[in-house]
Amino acid sequence: MSADLWQLGCDRLAAELPEQQFNTWIRPLPAAEVTDRGDAGAVVLLRVPNRFKLDWIRNQYASRIESLLTELAGK
Repeated sequence: MSADLWQLGCDRLAAELPEQQFNTWIRPLPAAEVTDRGDAGAVVLLRVPNRFKLDWIRNQYASRIESLLTELAGK
């Protein structure tokens, strides 16, 4: 489920975001690590290469990424 969940999320983001934004901020990220915790939900670990990208992605995209993955995972 983990790689599929992240890929599905990326596919949805690619459809929602302007191509340049997606290609600059989301596409270069390595696949997220997803840990399924059963009824307690799931934890997604997203790695970024530096603090600047971390701050930008957190401020601009974190809430959308979280809501997309929550919707896709159903938890």
